[in-house]
Amino acid sequence: MRWDKIGIKRISALGLTAVWGTILLAGCGSGGSSNNGGAPAANAGAPASSASEAAASPGSTASETISPGGPSGNFVYVVNRGSNDVQVIDPEKKTVTATIPVGQDPTYDQVTPDGKYLYVANSQSNDVSIIDTASNKVVKTVPVGKTPKGVNFTPDGKWAYIVNEGASTVTIIDMASMQAVATVKTGNTPHNSVSSPDSRYVYVTDTGSNAVTVIDAMTKKVVRTIEGVDSLPHNLTITQDGKTLFVTLTQSDAIGVIDLAEGKMIGTIPVGKGHHVIDLTPDGKRAYVSGVGVDYTAVIDVASRKMTGKVQVGKAPHGTAVSPDGKTVYVGVSGENKLAVIDTATNQVTATIPTDKVPFFVAVWGSHGSVNRQDADMMKSPDGMDHNAMAGMNDSGTDAGSASASASTSPLLSKDDTWDYDFREAGDYAVVCDIHPDMVMSVKVEKGAPGGAKTVELKNESFQPNALTVIAGTKITFKNDDSDAHNVDIQKK
Repeated sequence: MRWDKIGIKRISALGLTAVWGTILLAGCGSGGSSNNGGAPAANAGAPASSASEAAASPGSTASETISPGGPSGNFVYVVNRGSNDVQVIDPEKKTVTATIPVGQDPTYDQVTPDGKYLYVANSQSNDVSIIDTASNKVVKTVPVGKTPKGVNFTPDGKWAYIVNEGASTVTIIDMASMQAVATVKTGNTPHNSVSSPDSRYVYVTDTGSNAVTVIDAMTKKVVRTIEGVDSLPHNLTITQDGKTLFVTLTQSDAIGVIDLAEGKMIGTIPVGKGHHVIDLTPDGKRAYVSGVGVDYTAVIDVASRKMTGKVQVGKAPHGTAVSPDGKTVYVGVSGENKLAVIDTATNQVTATIPTDKVPFFVAVWGSHGSVNRQDADMMKSPDGMDHNAMAGMNDSGTDAGSASASASTSPLLSKDDTWDYDFREAGDYAVVCDIHPDMVMSVKVEKGAPGGAKTVELKNESFQPNALTVIAGTKITFKNDDSDAHNVDIQKK
């Protein structure tokens, strides 16, 4: 493809080795078909790699850090393509605290909204490694499509979106069960995605189609294609108000600005040779952009949509992530096997940390639009604990899928699985299946003596019965009798 040739020319200009050029160009993909729809806007050092060192988990010190992001705290997660691992870096001590082997050719990673897991896309083994951030161990490997790249989540913590560049699809993973539940066809050669802050829509860059595919996160269907995003859209992020996408453009060495209400690209911001990674500060005022064709990270003023500075970081910077407090930017310098640490107050590099081979992507809690970090304080209760919905826990502190759960959304239910919900408050409720949105029932809860128990079957892709009137305090058991997986999402009207 044309852009592969462009990438080779740029890498040669940097004087990088042929081996590095080959690894880097593996980041570019092939093939697929477009989709259209209709609607909304909306380590040079000595990293710890032994079991005992890995057990010295970042979770053990998370209470000393800022983040509402669970065990991940403020820790930095660096994907090393050349050594098939992820390194966990303590930003305060500026040391590697764990090295975690993953699949073949890991490329992108992201911390879940509750901070408990790290998802890593392995582009050659065609799967995703899910790492427990408390133990720094892989707890599950999920097969996905061909050449997975971008990883992101809906901020409500329900769905993970894995962009399969080689298959021109997106694999959707139910985060409660850690199972793939849907595959959505996109445009040609998709690369990455970001969710709207309200978790309603997911935007996917279609590099081979010069477009952005819009997926309805509730129906798991394409509802719109934003055409005319010329110059090979690559990575992206979204403003906190959900109105604007910033998309890196590999061919034109710029950032494209997409107005989501208008559904079109309204301008570009030159930043230097790519391909690039972009991340916004939590206050939404600045963006930091790194491109492998240069030796700096660009600073963009969001209000004026202009590049206001360059921070020299080293050869072939790519992965870029802003810390949860907005004070620091971490840049994976792929050509020099190091992590550069930028102070956003001065826009100067204050430290470099050796990594393993080819540090390609960098993630911290809330980076790349995975959480609306402006509202991070709302995610913590007065005692500093995460809200139940974000942590996937019920009022008693047990798993959301356990009996008498008060969480309003069940985990994914396979055949014969059950899930209980106590309808404690009077009112009208809608009950839906997020995976099969045509499945809808209504529940009317009336005041009265404590209720008993009812059973609702999920059968033939419907709730049976599809309407109930019960007394407050009634426990309803939802039982899946279908071979297809379902979930139960309860919404008070």
